[in-house]
Amino acid sequence: MKKLRWEKRLKWFKISRIVIPIALAVSLIFVGFTVYADEAQNFVIRARNEGEVRLSLTMQRDLTGQTSVLNVPFTGSQTASTFAPDELGYEDFFYDSQINSLNIPNNIAQLEGSHFGTFYDESGSSFTYTAFSFWLVNNSERAVDVDIIMNIDGLATDYNAFDHHVDDVLRIMVVEDEPLLTDETYTIYSKAEDPGHEYHPDANAGSVSYDTAHFLSDKCVFSREGDLGLRDFAAGATKKFTVVLWLEGNDEQCTNDIFGERAKLSIDFVGR
Repeated sequence: MKKLRWEKRLKWFKISRIVIPIALAVSLIFVGFTVYADEAQNFVIRARNEGEVRLSLTMQRDLTGQTSVLNVPFTGSQTASTFAPDELGYEDFFYDSQINSLNIPNNIAQLEGSHFGTFYDESGSSFTYTAFSFWLVNNSERAVDVDIIMNIDGLATDYNAFDHHVDDVLRIMVVEDEPLLTDETYTIYSKAEDPGHEYHPDANAGSVSYDTAHFLSDKCVFSREGDLGLRDFAAGATKKFTVVLWLEGNDEQCTNDIFGERAKLSIDFVGR
């Protein structure tokens, strides 16, 4: 009897030497995939509902594909660029010393889905700006009040290495509904310590500047709550938002020190 038990233990020991490493490998693959997916979702938009409130989101003009969470992954590299409002009535993004530029479409808020200002260099394609549009839909049976909060959820960086990071040079434009950019109804946000008026002496755009609203904090871009949010958002109503992001190359903190850093952002729509 003792010999039989020992043989069974030996058998299970041999099996476990095979099964445990396989199980560990599977768990590591799962964790790796989770981390990768989290990194891929650079911008997350969420509709948070309370009680009978039913808010949804979609990037489709016909309002198909509604969901409570939108993930906007960015694939590619974002190069330093300069937003330059022009007296001729269009907006440029300069990206090199030859004053080459890519015009941001004046009707960018009237487009749908994701949009990129793309140029091609020796390493492949890079973005002068990244933009996307989406609709908020009230599927509730009543009008609701909606708070809107944009956060910086995380930075892939080493804060011990340098005294400035990608969020110091990040610019975020938010456009509501579908105006032309020349209507100047957009808002541009930048970090409070760097309001956007500090330029390199050899800046391509010369004296070009633009006004920005400061981030509410290091972790929050803005928080529109109460009267600052959407009040009495009617049942069945829709509202479009367009977000444009770029790294301001004329910001004196836009240096090679921040090369390769990443930021993860989110917008929450909280209905009540």
